Amino acid sequence: MNRIKKILCPVDFSEISDEALEMAVQLAEKNASLLNLIYVLPRPNFYDWTLTGMSNVVLDDYFVQTKKEIEAKMKGLVQLLQKSHPFLEVKYIISDKMDAATAIVDIAKEIKSDLIILGSHGRRGMNRVLMGSVAESVMRHAGCAVMIYKSKAMAKKK
Repeated sequence: MNRIKKILCPVDFSEISDEALEMAVQLAEKNASLLNLIYVLPRPNFYDWTLTGMSNVVLDDYFVQTKKEIEAKMKGLVQLLQKSHPFLEVKYIISDKMDAATAIVDIAKEIKSDLIILGSHGRRGMNRVLMGSVAESVMRHAGCAVMIYKSKAMAKKK
């Protein structure tokens, strides 16, 4: 088996994302891997919002402001990880693609990731039909290994 040199871990600051990140940090430390974090912030689509009367300027301002907030959170997360894990190399990426799964797969390919570690929200039934499963789509389309982390809380519900 080849050494895991680069790990990609999508984050969205949810509980399941935090748990998957813990797993990614452990594996990155154990393998002396570069840990890349990705946050997918879809750019608002003007045509989807015209019915509400929101202008493109309002949407652009909202996107720019939200991106600044996410940038600050990601920088803070990287600093926290580097402080608590001094030998861990961590970088982050913010993607503005509309589809999270596509963004994750594309970035993994671009950075030549050996492993993607992401959390699964465990949607079922109609929620899954309506919302889709980012984890499942990443697993199907990624060109590298994928580890899907299932929340401890979800495992207890079954």
